[in-house]
Amino acid sequence: MIRTEVIRVDPASLAKFDRPVPRYTSYPTAPQFHPIAQDLLIEKLHAFDRTEKLLSIYLHIPFCKSMCLFCGCSVVLNRQPERQERYVRHLIQEIEKTARYFSKKRAVSQLHLGGGTPTSLTEEQFEILMARLHECFDFTEEAEISIEIDPRTVFEDEGTKLTVLRRLGFNRVSFGVQDLDPAVQEAVKRRQTEEMTVITYRRARDLGFSGINIDLIYGLPLQTPASFSKTAEKLLALKPDRIAFYSYAKVPWLKPHQKAISDSDLPSTEDKFRIYTEAREKFMDGGYLAIGMDHFALEGDSIANAYREKKLTRNFQGYTVQLADDMLGFGLTSIGFLESSFFQNVKALEDYQAKIGNGEMPVSRGFSLSEEDIRRRFVIQTLMCHFELDKFEFFRCFGLDFDVHFSQEKERLKLLKREGLIEETQEKILPTPLGRLFIRIVASVFDAYLGTGQFSRAV
Repeated sequence: MIRTEVIRVDPASLAKFDRPVPRYTSYPTAPQFHPIAQDLLIEKLHAFDRTEKLLSIYLHIPFCKSMCLFCGCSVVLNRQPERQERYVRHLIQEIEKTARYFSKKRAVSQLHLGGGTPTSLTEEQFEILMARLHECFDFTEEAEISIEIDPRTVFEDEGTKLTVLRRLGFNRVSFGVQDLDPAVQEAVKRRQTEEMTVITYRRARDLGFSGINIDLIYGLPLQTPASFSKTAEKLLALKPDRIAFYSYAKVPWLKPHQKAISDSDLPSTEDKFRIYTEAREKFMDGGYLAIGMDHFALEGDSIANAYREKKLTRNFQGYTVQLADDMLGFGLTSIGFLESSFFQNVKALEDYQAKIGNGEMPVSRGFSLSEEDIRRRFVIQTLMCHFELDKFEFFRCFGLDFDVHFSQEKERLKLLKREGLIEETQEKILPTPLGRLFIRIVASVFDAYLGTGQFSRAV
């Protein structure tokens, strides 16, 4: 049995560590993106066409019927079926237009549908969308095809939509749960009964999905260590393949609806940290391997194997198995990464559909990485995903002496050592057990753009 100890931090130290830092779902982070023209994306598509590399695809379905107050996603509130139908038509047009820049059907090893609420799509819309994707791309035999699911959208039909998804080739599902406590659900306006979650989970298990994930959030209003302990125990009894355990990211400057959550209802910094560390202990005692800072997986799950084999990566969907270096993002606000450049689509639904209607690529912002960005991205990704940094590996990849190249970062590393977050040898930088919990702080030492954006807090 895998065990860990609850890590306790005195209030003064906890307050010191609880500072704004990026989550490093990309490097450079999204605040560094700047306006770009579609010509750069087209140039990168042509460059990619000259390679034999695999592709990953992300599709963004932004629609939700109601707003969960904690939500930090790009969401469009919608109860009009025709509005969604129009979006799907434009999404397919974007996919088809992009695929035409390739001289042959490109191989895809990973597809993920996120949102919003991807399962707001009808069964017919899923059928049409997946058919078009298969016409434009070749999916590898072992491709991971995953989708985020709000159990409320697939509960009342007694499994019909889940059955359709399985038949269309989806093999991994992520169920948004957040917390089973009714008082917490009411406080964030996400009413989802325990029965609804359990029945939907069991239906998916019976249908034979190869991976079932449960998504949880700590730091929500009215949560306490005792109340969340009950949620953790109930979900452990289901034995999902993975658990994603995210910190509530309070970013009202980006998501004004979060202002409806009163700060007085949020757990204190100390209680929030206890919720995390005590649940973390429960998960690990329950047989889960702790992966990265917020994921847990059963032994044998593909993400657990990737972690052990140092093939784990981190992107805008969190920790994932790296099945392709390059990703195409389709849909409103989606972000792709192609030939060392990030590309993000427009954020307004009307702008997205207008650009597609005019035959344009809907890209609006992005960032082309310099050689130094690529080096720092490697260091940050390695720390975030592997919890260690091998200096010789850095030399092998870039031909540079790590200590010489990052001489200006040495003083900050010394501070991290004094704070108990890292150990350093001639060969490696090794986050301590405490440093693993605050790995964002450790990684931020190598962020050349730190201080030029607003971010959620580390606790």
